[in-house]
Amino acid sequence: MLITCDNHMQMGYIYLMPNDSVEEYTLDKSEIGLFYDVSSLSIPRIKWLSMGQSLSQMRLATKTYREAVDKAFHCEFWNDLDQEGYMMGIELYLPEDMFLTLVAHQAFKLYDTRWRNQDFRVLTLDAYHDVFNKNNIIYPLTAAKDVFVILAIDPSTKISKIMALISSRDDLYPIEYLRNPLFMLANSSRFYNENESLGMT
Repeated sequence: MLITCDNHMQMGYIYLMPNDSVEEYTLDKSEIGLFYDVSSLSIPRIKWLSMGQSLSQMRLATKTYREAVDKAFHCEFWNDLDQEGYMMGIELYLPEDMFLTLVAHQAFKLYDTRWRNQDFRVLTLDAYHDVFNKNNIIYPLTAAKDVFVILAIDPSTKISKIMALISSRDDLYPIEYLRNPLFMLANSSRFYNENESLGMT
């Protein structure tokens, strides 16, 4: 799964679906290698059937994400949907220190679970205890209710943050793609520090 982080802009983008541009990225082009051994990076896959109980404790919205956005909640930036309403990518505030912490703690995980009498994959995008906070709300992406997102919504500003993707559509969100850790960091603090020490800035 391709996740970009531009430390200069303090912005990031999570590509939930594979596309042609993903092929342009390789970890050897990422500055994350200045912080971690790239061979150790992974997005673990874990079978946890009882996770469905945690999902069932959250409120399940009746409206789809597209129907509710800018009404029940607002986006911090913008999240891209396809014509049917399935989420293709997430734009988010993502400074270097936040990105490195998420990677170090393996916040990005793929779980196999059972929920609503159906098999789902749950892709977490934040720390486990924050993802499964009982105050979070689950929104279906379409009326088919085969893909959902977990939202944390700030009660005062109504700004939402996507915490996880819940999917039964391996055709849209392939397991092999989601487990590939393409963590692309650009304009990192260490890159500038190394160049300064070499007199290259």
